[in-house]
Amino acid sequence: MLYLAFVRAKPAAAGTEVETLSRRWWNEGARPEGVTTIAIYGSVGTSCPDVFVFDAATHDDIERVVQHWSAVADLDVHPAVDLADRFRQQGMNVA
Repeated sequence: MLYLAFVRAKPAAAGTEVETLSRRWWNEGARPEGVTTIAIYGSVGTSCPDVFVFDAATHDDIERVVQHWSAVADLDVHPAVDLADRFRQQGMNVA
């Protein structure tokens, strides 16, 4: 199932801690096999949260995502739908 996570870095998060968690997640196998990252977006010049789009096989996988990153970020996770895909299925010419 597709999910959106609105992510805000915690003020006390040190760069080295974020790098260490990122390395564990992306390179060393901390990311559950059921989680696939679709996109990661950040806004430029605003205080909007970053947006992670991911697919998760189970609710346990979502819990592992939140637990892993909770030391350095607050995550607000929501189920999502791909609206562009739905519009295309209706014959819309979404580029």
